[in-house]
Amino acid sequence: MEISQHASIRSRQRGFQDADLFLIANFGIPIKRPGNVVEYRMPQKVIKQIIQSLDRICHKAILMDENDKTVITAYNLNNR
Repeated sequence: MEISQHASIRSRQRGFQDADLFLIANFGIPIKRPGNVVEYRMPQKVIKQIIQSLDRICHKAILMDENDKTVITAYNLNNR
């Protein structure tokens, strides 16, 4: 994801961190806007779903083929 100079300045002024932009772009709800742009929003409902998912996947892992990104298996991590 590329970030324009304007977006970089504005996001810093408004208290965004780089990870915030990534999360909004990847998990936000897309809404088409005039001028061939898309707005991504993070409503409270989406945030709640993400938090529940993060709690659920704690101590879990997947193996993925590096070339074609196929998930080979999923498993629970042992607390060692």
